[in-house]
Amino acid sequence: MDPATTQSHHRVSEEARALVRLAAPIAAAQFGLMTMGLVDTAILGRVSKVDLAAAALGRNIGFAAQTLSMGLAMALEQLAAQAVGAGDVGRAWRSFTATLRTIAMAWPPTVLVALLGTLLLPRIGVDVAVVHRTREFIVAWAPGLFAFPCFIAAKTFLQAHARTRPALVAAIVANVVNLVVCTVLVRRYGALGSGLALSVASLLLAGMVLRAAWSLRPANVVAREVSQREVFRVGLPVGAQMLAEVGVFALVSVLTGHFGSAVVSANQIALGLASFTFMGALGVSGATAVRVGHAYGRVDREGARRSGLTGIALGAATMAISAVVFALAPRLLVRLFTHDPQIVALGAALVRVAAVFQLFDGMQAVGAGALRGAGDVRFAFGAGVVSYWIVGLPLALFFGFSRGRGALGMWWGLSASLVAAALLFLVRFIAVTRKPKDPLFGAAPALD
Repeated sequence: MDPATTQSHHRVSEEARALVRLAAPIAAAQFGLMTMGLVDTAILGRVSKVDLAAAALGRNIGFAAQTLSMGLAMALEQLAAQAVGAGDVGRAWRSFTATLRTIAMAWPPTVLVALLGTLLLPRIGVDVAVVHRTREFIVAWAPGLFAFPCFIAAKTFLQAHARTRPALVAAIVANVVNLVVCTVLVRRYGALGSGLALSVASLLLAGMVLRAAWSLRPANVVAREVSQREVFRVGLPVGAQMLAEVGVFALVSVLTGHFGSAVVSANQIALGLASFTFMGALGVSGATAVRVGHAYGRVDREGARRSGLTGIALGAATMAISAVVFALAPRLLVRLFTHDPQIVALGAALVRVAAVFQLFDGMQAVGAGALRGAGDVRFAFGAGVVSYWIVGLPLALFFGFSRGRGALGMWWGLSASLVAAALLFLVRFIAVTRKPKDPLFGAAPALD
């Protein structure tokens, strides 16, 4: 092997180790966040099928509504990471405070949109009792719809400084509190109690991580003020890209209400399991965004490409593990949440579909993170719309309703959207990090 190839392999190996060191605690914190949702689902599943369905619909509607705020928070993956990479910590701090202000502005519309979303439920045949409890869940979750994006912003700001422990500690503490609070409130108030518990946990998360982020405030901030307009410029496409993905999954979840509460419950359990394993990919995605952003801040295109491609490969490898588990033990996993034979049978079938798309889900998650680190947020939005709404949703509706396959058919349609997104993000990242005069893509754009 020639020296140049050996050096290249050594750099990739070093990059992989750096990504793992950064991604592991981020992923652990993300797993902690999802554990809270799974605990809620498990408790609700043993209390009431109606409350479980209501909380499932409420979570999907509320999460879709807050994607704008989360996109604004995740704008820091570009703004803060590139500033830190360039050695301008003052600008990173200004970006953080501007982001918190924009999240506060977006909170009232978020709650309103979530509540308005419940007006669609009766029109698709969702039971009146389920609709009423869904609204109760969203009202109880309203404080959490503000706190959670603040937590994401603070966590992202800390990640840009390679500080990952505060979010992990906060997730552990919040899980303990959530278990106690959820056990008490869900058994007494059902879906309403679940929403209250989620708000309590979100406020605790935000408070702990915001305090850690505040400790990084520079003594003398001399950087120019970062406007909220700039945060919106970066964050809106990020939020829109997230909405394109989350929105289509939320819509499909809501549409399963047409098939009855048992189907909604099975869908929520399978989606919860898939979302849980997805946290591993999100951890790699966050680390990749930081590494790519740092490289762009240093004006290092080669380093950015190496970080992004290594991260995408690592994301796929991470999800391959969960794919094997899903394929081998779907019924065992579903029985952790319910013993209803109808829900177990359908939930296991959905988990098998999830096993198929895990690899591509990991690739698209990390690919999107790499593009955010590079500052290429608009393409991710456009590609997301094409993948999820032009490819995935029509196929989901065709297989689910026209072909009569119900929730199972709809999941196969969504699988196609993840494949499309993974390929589009990968090709685009290779293009935006191309070398000058690269014969495959032409002249490369300048790095600011």
